[in-house]
Amino acid sequence: MKSVLVLLAVFAAPAHAWIGRSLSDLPILNKSKSNYPARPFPARESSIDGIMAKKRMDIRGGSSLEMSLDTNPIITSLIPRIGIVTSTLLYFSPMAAVRAASKDNTLGDLNPVPLAIMAVSSICWLAYGLSIQDPYVTLSNVPGCIVAIWYVTAVLPLLKGSQLQTTQNIVVVLSAVTINLWAYLSLTKKAMVQVRSALGLYASALFVVLSGSPLSTIKTVLSTRNSGTILTPLTIAQVTNCGLWSAYGLAIKDKFVYGPNLTGFSFGLVQLVLKLWFPSK
Repeated sequence: MKSVLVLLAVFAAPAHAWIGRSLSDLPILNKSKSNYPARPFPARESSIDGIMAKKRMDIRGGSSLEMSLDTNPIITSLIPRIGIVTSTLLYFSPMAAVRAASKDNTLGDLNPVPLAIMAVSSICWLAYGLSIQDPYVTLSNVPGCIVAIWYVTAVLPLLKGSQLQTTQNIVVVLSAVTINLWAYLSLTKKAMVQVRSALGLYASALFVVLSGSPLSTIKTVLSTRNSGTILTPLTIAQVTNCGLWSAYGLAIKDKFVYGPNLTGFSFGLVQLVLKLWFPSK
């Protein structure tokens, strides 16, 4: 229980650790010594709202061009709310297989690689959601962080030999890279825009790897003509979830949301084709 509390404390820290100095702390530069009043800027050049809107788009990697998606309330509000549900279903889709393996005390056809990557990927997406203060991205990954850690703890006792070593290496290496990235971003006092970009890029890379990880057994699927190692609930949830989040990412002009989800959607379609072509035996 203490280890869980420590983990939660560490994962919650990035939301506050990277906040920069306030404007009131910055020195006032180029202060005019003239007795003449300052010449006001034209209203259109001093529009704070316009400048801040552009800053927000730049931070999220968006374009200055207007897109029809960003004004559609269905895309910007309804779909991400549904996305929270589909993300939760995605994370919980391996639950039945993991519980069955734990009950039978044997791994069977269950592939532990996606579960190991999921444990770290969900935490990284939670950190990114907190950094951009997006409630949809944040809430969609909270359940995943908890259940993915349970998957790893439930599966590890069932692993032996090379499978055990591979799964342990994945968890340890990805965790080490994540912790060192967070430490680097915090200690070097990077600007918030750089922090968000780094977190988004890293989380995106992990999600792409996670989406394609079920295909790590594709050689076995093709040779045995049996897709039992590819979980059907996980595949269906992946296609649905990635499709919704791709639409939301395009709407908010966030390349770190729509980029990996479009890739995950493509990987999901490949898995569906394999499931249909080589049914589980």
